[in-house]
Amino acid sequence: MFVDAMRCRSMAAVLGLSFSLAAGPAAFAQDVTLRFASFLGPTNFLNEELFVPWFKKLEEESGGKLKIELLTGGSAAAPGEVFDSVEAGLVEMGWGITSYNPGRFLAAGVTELPLLGVGSSETSAAIAALFDKGMIDGFENVKVIGIGTSDIARLHHAGEISGLTDFKGAKVRAAGSVLSAMITAVGATPVGMPAPAIAEALSKNVVDAAAADWFAVEGFSLMDVTSTHVDIPLGCTPMYVVMNKDVYDGLPPEIRKVFDDNPPSAFAAFWGPGLEAKSNRVRGVVETMPGHRIITPTEAELAEWSAAADGVIKDWVEATPDGAAVLEAYRAEIDAWRSAH
Repeated sequence: MFVDAMRCRSMAAVLGLSFSLAAGPAAFAQDVTLRFASFLGPTNFLNEELFVPWFKKLEEESGGKLKIELLTGGSAAAPGEVFDSVEAGLVEMGWGITSYNPGRFLAAGVTELPLLGVGSSETSAAIAALFDKGMIDGFENVKVIGIGTSDIARLHHAGEISGLTDFKGAKVRAAGSVLSAMITAVGATPVGMPAPAIAEALSKNVVDAAAADWFAVEGFSLMDVTSTHVDIPLGCTPMYVVMNKDVYDGLPPEIRKVFDDNPPSAFAAFWGPGLEAKSNRVRGVVETMPGHRIITPTEAELAEWSAAADGVIKDWVEATPDGAAVLEAYRAEIDAWRSAH
C-alpha cells in the first residue's frame, strides 16, 4: 500500500510537471523549480558552500529558467529515506550517503576500504570514473547528477588516549559495513548512526569514539566532545545526488542539457577538492586547540592495522560481485588522479 501510494504521488508530480511544460509558450517562459532534499541544517557547510554554489552554477547556465529549492534539515526526507523519496517522486532531487541504505550499493563500498585513499579529491574522482564505466550499481531507477565521497575517515576519541591500541574494546561510530568490519577486526565494536547524531552519542557515552572525516569534527560539532585524534586513513563513505528519472525525462531540452553538460564526474571534481580543503582547514584548527591532540600512529600500530585492513579488503572482494575488478579499477583511478595532480 505504501509503495503504491508513493508511485501514485510520483506519477501525479510528473504529470503536473509535464503539463506545465507542455501548456504552451507561456509555460516555457516560466521557471522550472526542482526541490532538493538535504537532511543537513541550512547553515551546514555542505549546503552553504558546496550544494548552493553548484546549483547556482546550473541555474546561471540555464539562463534563469531553472531554480533549485533546498529543503534542509530533513524536512523533505530523513537520511535513510532520501533515495526512496526521490525514486518515488515525493521530492524531485536529493542527496544521500550509501551507508544509510545498506545492501543497495555494493560496488560503491570500494571507497570505504581502509588505507587506500588519502583525500576526497582523489576518491571522489575515482568513484565518478567507476560510475562512468558502469561499475557502480544500485542507481538504475534514478538519474544520477552527482557522485563523490566524504573526506577520509580518521579516528576521534572522547578521552585522552595514547594511540591505536586504546581503541581495543572501544565503541566506535562507523558508517558502512566495510568500515564496521575494519573496526571489528582491530578489536573494537562498531556502532552505526547518521553523522548528525554522533556528537550527542559521544557526549552521552553511547560511543567512545567516532570514525569520521575532519570536516565532521567541525561540521557536526565533534570538536566539542572529542580530545584525541588519530591520523590514519580509514576509507570514506560514498555519496550521491540523484533526480527522479521521470522528472529528468520531462524537463525541457535546454534545462536537461544543463544537467548533461555537468555530469557526475564534473560534480565530483567540484565536490572532492572543496570538501578536502575544508577538512584540511579543520585539521589545522584542531591542531592548535587547547585540549586536543593529534596522534600519528607508530610503525608497529600501522603494521597491525594494515594486516587487519588486508583481511577486510580480501573479504570485501570475495563478497562483492566483480569485487576484484572494482578494486583494481578504483586503485587505478586513484593512481591516475595522483599522476595528474
